Amino acid sequence: MDNSGWPRLLHWWGGTVLAAMLAGAAFVLQAEAAESWPLWAGWSIKLGGAGATMVALLLPARQTWIEVRAREDAEQLAKKAVANYQLALRSVLLPLTDIIDRIITAPDETERMEAKGAAKQAVVNYVAQFPGIKGARSCYFEYKCNDHERELVCRVYTGRDSRPQTTFSSTNPAHAEVFKLLESRQTEFRQNIHPENSLRFPADYGAYISVPVATSTEIFGLLTLDVLHGDELVEQHQKEMLLIAQLLGIALACQA
Repeated sequence: MDNSGWPRLLHWWGGTVLAAMLAGAAFVLQAEAAESWPLWAGWSIKLGGAGATMVALLLPARQTWIEVRAREDAEQLAKKAVANYQLALRSVLLPLTDIIDRIITAPDETERMEAKGAAKQAVVNYVAQFPGIKGARSCYFEYKCNDHERELVCRVYTGRDSRPQTTFSSTNPAHAEVFKLLESRQTEFRQNIHPENSLRFPADYGAYISVPVATSTEIFGLLTLDVLHGDELVEQHQKEMLLIAQLLGIALACQA
């Protein structure tokens, strides 16, 4: 049984119980003393009992009011978060819908490739902006595969000024995990990265998320988000990125 609520319960309701006991004691004293006590003593007991009764009534009411306000504030924050989330999704979903239409209706391969490039740029721009984190950077790494090597090369990026330096190669043992995750369509989420203990991450990586851009039959690339501080990214960012990466994969898979 979780006892974490007991200190708070005793903090508020302990005062109520004490006030009720004082009110009851005042009544008992008044009944026992009857008229034998001086007038001032009788009035003191009556006033003390009345005050204790008021406290016994007001403390629960105050606690109830606090809990109602906290619940209303939480509901308002939740509604605001949902509204912001929906607005952000619309800001990328609608442009992507138009771009997919351009890809499908493109009269030739050149225009189709231009539309796919626009899709990549739209997604990278959105991923860098939606967390609202200063210094966030998003990248799209294109997947290239031949008989001897697989590579992930940064083709599109936006965010902070510095370009990501990493080109992932299957010939580098330190990059093996990246390709394993990508080819199994799994995401990666790293917080509080310490570059001195990592062969993969440069010094300006505090936290990092990567999600595959792929369909069930084809791999197109890797979508990443990195920030300067290790506690700035949360699980929700990863979920949103996965959704957007799946949409980008659908767009890149579209043919005439």
